[in-house]
Amino acid sequence: MLIHRLIAIGSVTFVKSRFTRGVFVIPQRGVHLPSRRYLVSSDDAPIQNQSVTGPIYEMPDSPSVKLFTKQGCTLCYKVKDILESVREEHPHSLYAVDITDDDKEHWFSKYKYDIPVLHIDDVYWTKHRLTVEDAIAGIEESRDGRFDKRQGEPDASRLERKS
Repeated sequence: MLIHRLIAIGSVTFVKSRFTRGVFVIPQRGVHLPSRRYLVSSDDAPIQNQSVTGPIYEMPDSPSVKLFTKQGCTLCYKVKDILESVREEHPHSLYAVDITDDDKEHWFSKYKYDIPVLHIDDVYWTKHRLTVEDAIAGIEESRDGRFDKRQGEPDASRLERKS
């Protein structure tokens, strides 16, 4: 469903779609659901967000860290800043994966409620927060070949009701 217009009044959001008749009413429950790529401009024309997927910085012969994120994720900025602060003494490459990209639907279905999520060398590492100490420990474990997948990897698709 392509959303034509969102109107929030108090604790209720009214959604009007181009492909259905009428208006849906969605009570707001304080759950932040990331956008799936489209916003609506002032003239009701859909505009596409810019993807944030791509390398943030690359360092040769070092662990590869993937940051699963989306545009405007403030917690993701904090995690990125922590990783950047340790990159000189603990070399690693950092790549952003925008879960709202059309070709990242698998990651969106898993991580939509839990970004930022981090992987080291394509293995789940952590979600939500990262301290300098945890960053150093994870990067060093990966560099030394001792990094193991952590428990607690989110999977929103497993928890949602299928209709």
